[in-house]
Amino acid sequence: MFSAYFNIISGKLQPRHFISKRILVDGYDDAKPAVDLLEIHKRYSSLFDNNPNPNKFVEIEGVNDKSLYDLKVLIALKLMAPCILCENRCRAIRLSGKRGRCGVGRDSLYTSEFIHMGEESCIVPSHTIFFSGCTFECIHCQNYDIAREPDQGQIFDENILRAIQRRHKMGGTRNINLVGGNPDQHLPNILRVFKNLDTPIPIVWNSNTYASIETMELLKGFADLHLADFKYGNDKCAKEISGIDNYWNIVTRNLLFAYTNSDILIRHLVLPGHVECCAIPVAKWCAENIPNCGFNLMFQYHPMYKAYTHPVLRNYLGEDDIYNALNSVKKFKLNMV
Repeated sequence: MFSAYFNIISGKLQPRHFISKRILVDGYDDAKPAVDLLEIHKRYSSLFDNNPNPNKFVEIEGVNDKSLYDLKVLIALKLMAPCILCENRCRAIRLSGKRGRCGVGRDSLYTSEFIHMGEESCIVPSHTIFFSGCTFECIHCQNYDIAREPDQGQIFDENILRAIQRRHKMGGTRNINLVGGNPDQHLPNILRVFKNLDTPIPIVWNSNTYASIETMELLKGFADLHLADFKYGNDKCAKEISGIDNYWNIVTRNLLFAYTNSDILIRHLVLPGHVECCAIPVAKWCAENIPNCGFNLMFQYHPMYKAYTHPVLRNYLGEDDIYNALNSVKKFKLNMV
């Protein structure tokens, strides 16, 4: 579990963003639409499929000496106008400053960056960057001040690189942990800024797992560890609590996609009254489809934001919920962290 991630930390392997910057891509026309450029990207990013040792990759000679990473940046910017970076597919013209459903326009803002010690033991100490805005509208959001107020924070630009590299050189971090809010809608700016990141540190993509398939393709060869929320066991709960459509199909598709090219740690926050409908189906699916993932069953739920308006989520997590979730999930023999 997490073998590539730990090998990057130990220096035995290079992070995927290093590799992508070294893979040279045959000449392509920058003016081509994103759909055509994605087909080129897929050819080269397939090098990451089921390959436990990215160091074996060799440079591919390109006519214009553009890298796979350069191609990622170009495509990501095109996916902002109209925006289809997440599966809300709101199609906002964000490059012109129009805001998407996530509340984010052209620029990315982050509200804080610090060494986080409150994550899973395999991740800490983690240099965590909290982005504003979110693609979900969860009534129980624990970070609603960040998620629902996207104008907060500082511009995410090249200045952040100095903080990342300074902290890493001090020996205080294992990774860069991109979270929020949610990071998916910030991918173009993250890729653009991290083009100049020359520190061999793994990237943790800490998201709600509702990215578009186009975004998932660009994350291949960039994210070393997907720290993925798997919130709901069905579409009804997802719609009621987070205002999201077609949740189950999209999240399971994305997890299967990521499982072929990166390490994955699943988080499931147990909600009051949602063991049978959510916790058990989530654990069962993971055991049957991505058995080598890490799995964190989380019990820190408490009512926040608009949860007090909900007849069930207004309650704190009860002992019965905790007992039933633990006993039900144990039988699936997941790699619990």
